[in-house]
Amino acid sequence: MLLLFPALALGFEQMRKHATLASLIGAGLVLTTTAFADPYNPADRAIGGGLLGAGTGAVIGAIAGGGHGAGIGAAVGGGVGAVMGAATTPPRPYHRYYHHHVVRSY
Repeated sequence: MLLLFPALALGFEQMRKHATLASLIGAGLVLTTTAFADPYNPADRAIGGGLLGAGTGAVIGAIAGGGHGAGIGAAVGGGVGAVMGAATTPPRPYHRYYHHHVVRSY
């Protein structure tokens, strides 16, 4: 089919470039969000979980229901991701050497 309509082949190639660029930007934003988040802070985990949930929900909603499904999926995924991110915050580890007092004798 693409051999019969070379204009379609150009359109597919341009669309593939846009999709690749958009997925690279999205992956970069996810990595940036997770790189600067404190894993022991519930607020940081809620923000990170909300962003990841919104992105995932938007993709699944767009596949399942089109434009309106993407908005609903982003809203639901963001809310669930934020709640789960805050709820699963682990406690800070206790390190003995933080409380070690050094006594020097001169």
